[in-house]
Amino acid sequence: MTTTYLNPARVTGHRGIPSLAPENTLGGFRKAAEIGVRWIELDVTLLADGTPVVSHDDTTGRCGNRNDLLQALAADELNNMNMAALHPDWPHEPLPLLTDTLDLLCHLEMGLNLEIKHHGLPAEQVVAAVIEAVRMTDFPIEQLLISSFSRDLLAECQAQAPEIRRGLLVDDLPCDWHTQAQHLNLFSLHAHWRQLNYLQVKAIKDTGLKLYCWTANIPDEIASLWHWGLDGVITDYPQRFNEIHESE
Repeated sequence: MTTTYLNPARVTGHRGIPSLAPENTLGGFRKAAEIGVRWIELDVTLLADGTPVVSHDDTTGRCGNRNDLLQALAADELNNMNMAALHPDWPHEPLPLLTDTLDLLCHLEMGLNLEIKHHGLPAEQVVAAVIEAVRMTDFPIEQLLISSFSRDLLAECQAQAPEIRRGLLVDDLPCDWHTQAQHLNLFSLHAHWRQLNYLQVKAIKDTGLKLYCWTANIPDEIASLWHWGLDGVITDYPQRFNEIHESE
């Protein structure tokens, strides 16, 4: 059976909607859905017991009420952790399991840009755990895009789940980006918005790749990128961009 893939929305909430709610939390994802965000980006890594959890960092200290190394924690310890420390008026938010997050996003009918971080763990192990969670929850792959800065992780995704689309994250666009895109059979490139110029955007779009920029928070600053062919923005402030693109 042929899968009909859905393109990510023009506006993707970065880790949910951190300008209004705790990042990478179930409550934050609900808040994003509330204001009309249709796609979100989140980060996933593994605990000590191999359980995939939603977190950008390898420790809990920046967003949480305590500072623990994730690779020293087990899943049964997560409920005692409050990941809403940067939002003191927000209710308790435990560190979310990836499976619980995928179930919620299915319920909310949201698309997902899932960024995998391995924090030194073997790529094969991390990807296997993430793919198992996706399959266990029956998350629709037509609404899923896996992204990473790591070429090794994306190569593992290609080997273990070639049916799931892949996007390469970059700071500066490497000279061999086209070769890498072909080698990894990429769907998209995700570049820092400040590093893109007209010739780069045109070259990327001419290959048929989708192009997304991160993390742009002021609409006027990327106005030229839209004219050049940008497909979407990943932002902490999707509410600022939704008014511009709500009809698309």
